[in-house]
Amino acid sequence: MNISDLYSSRIQKTFDDDHAEIVKILKAAPKKVFKLINYYKGLPLSYPATINSIDRGIVDMDVQQEQAFTIERNHSTFIRSPLFKHDVFAQVQYVNIKKKAATFVKFSYVEIMAERRNFIRMEPEPSPDAVIESPRGIIKGNLYDVSLSGLNISVDEYYPIEINTEMSIRFRLRDIEERHDMKVNVPAKLVGIMDGSQPYHYKFIICPDKMLERNLSQYIFHRQIEIIKEIKDL
Repeated sequence: MNISDLYSSRIQKTFDDDHAEIVKILKAAPKKVFKLINYYKGLPLSYPATINSIDRGIVDMDVQQEQAFTIERNHSTFIRSPLFKHDVFAQVQYVNIKKKAATFVKFSYVEIMAERRNFIRMEPEPSPDAVIESPRGIIKGNLYDVSLSGLNISVDEYYPIEINTEMSIRFRLRDIEERHDMKVNVPAKLVGIMDGSQPYHYKFIICPDKMLERNLSQYIFHRQIEIIKEIKDL
């Protein structure tokens, strides 16, 4: 998961000024409980955290083990509190899952854009092959994430296709809970291409019929349970 896809910066003055303001707010509320938010394979996880110590802009926090696990994977976290004018993005300097501890630096104001989505996006594992039937012919890629209203397909080669082009996409989803492969063939409309570097990500909106919507909903629910179990086991 590309963490930068999840948020948008909300700089108020300058990065340094905002950082100093955030640290000042944290120092003034040493016993306050803050909410930390992380995304792991598409699943949002949020647990409370408290400040252990603050020194020269470096903030040590006591966190939950599940949160520490996702912080270690993301190398960052979002911090939420009514004390802040916006949510806060923080980079992690140190994390210890067993000790339930994390150290954060480089604080900035952000908006978590992932929360604007109508439906949660889940990353399938393993990432299944996907076939895009486009005006430029067959494009082969992998399903990066899926929701009830959209798809993200990663493709090794760049294909210049106009936004709003309607296409058809095929792939299979392995539902471990149901122990079978679900074949998906769905019409889709291209809404964006992330073409900064390989692989290129082609983002689509979909309008599944009732049967497919029910099947996707069931898959996404089972995938969330699977990820939660994975975190607890690890």
